Amino acid sequence: MTPADWDVAVFRAIHHGMHHPWLDPIMVALTDPGPWKFPLLGLVALVFVLRGRRGWIGLVVLCLTIAAADQMSSHILKPLFRRIRPSTALTDTVPLFGRRTSYSFPSTHASNFFSAAPVVSAVFPGITVAAYAYAGAVCLSRIYVGDHYPSDVLAGIVLGLFLGFLGRRAYRRAIRTLDGVTARGERAPSGGP
Repeated sequence: MTPADWDVAVFRAIHHGMHHPWLDPIMVALTDPGPWKFPLLGLVALVFVLRGRRGWIGLVVLCLTIAAADQMSSHILKPLFRRIRPSTALTDTVPLFGRRTSYSFPSTHASNFFSAAPVVSAVFPGITVAAYAYAGAVCLSRIYVGDHYPSDVLAGIVLGLFLGFLGRRAYRRAIRTLDGVTARGERAPSGGP
């Protein structure tokens, strides 16, 4: 079996083997929450803002990190590789979002969610497992709905983690810098700079 054969075999095992009517709406919602998308994004932003200065910094870093992952995946790598989606390339798929003509490699959902997870876990260490589990569930949904091969998702995860750990490092550096500035300001004598 060639690597492409394994990719198709695993795709079919998930897309067909896991298929169940009660699971369809869950996987569709993980891939695209529809009208809930913007309220959910607003809620996430609010949770960050309520964290104070660290939350504001985390929110800015999160937005920049996801934007970098999204642009690199969608506008640089996909046009470079030009891989046809399984919903179009394979005749036995049952795509839950229809047959899409856009390119599939790498998965932008995977890169975006896995770029977010390290930043989210840096701001909210208590939900680290949940952040990565949610990102993983979104990735699984991309194969389940018929939009991506497993290798598309794995490439998106690698890209996302690379950018996400850079984002986490930037967040921690910004916090250290601001904490240092605050500490110096508190030590300055009254009326001093």
